[in-house]
Amino acid sequence: MSNPETGSPGGESDSLSIGKLRKVKVLIYTTNGIFSGITMCQPQQRLLDALNKGFYSSRMQAFADFLPLSEVMFFNSLNESRSMETAYIRKNNILFVGEQFAASGTPQTNVYPMRRKKPLEAVINLPQLSLTGNMHSEMWEELQEALNRTDQFIPVTDVGFNPPLPNGIDRLDFVAVNKDHIIYVGK
Repeated sequence: MSNPETGSPGGESDSLSIGKLRKVKVLIYTTNGIFSGITMCQPQQRLLDALNKGFYSSRMQAFADFLPLSEVMFFNSLNESRSMETAYIRKNNILFVGEQFAASGTPQTNVYPMRRKKPLEAVINLPQLSLTGNMHSEMWEELQEALNRTDQFIPVTDVGFNPPLPNGIDRLDFVAVNKDHIIYVGK
């Protein structure tokens, strides 16, 4: 008998190889180092929503507190690296997640009707790092309201890093910042 989610016989599968999920290449900056790898979202789910709400399927309901990664490279502060087949990163330890590009090569389709949002230029200061970019708020919101939403991760676009990340990356188009690690935000 075949598993309908993976297509594998007997229902056995690696929990990170479910065929119906969309692969997303990410860079994850944590309290202990940087992870690069592939995570997954439901086919029409944004990375931001997967971080804030988790994703659910009949076999993967446990990914609300941990972010699964495959094809993982880990870099610590001593410039030592290690590769791993899989890793599960506790979301509370993530300072930010940057989306690098869709690993599948197919563009993401918009799930939700796009609402016009107002960009708010901000400098977000995290431990040992500053991010400069655009937060996006409802047209009537100001910076304080955008920061005080209930979601743990907030979206920032056109992000520059100061100093550049240890692997040389100094800019990403999209980053989801964990509010629990923000020291302060300025404009």
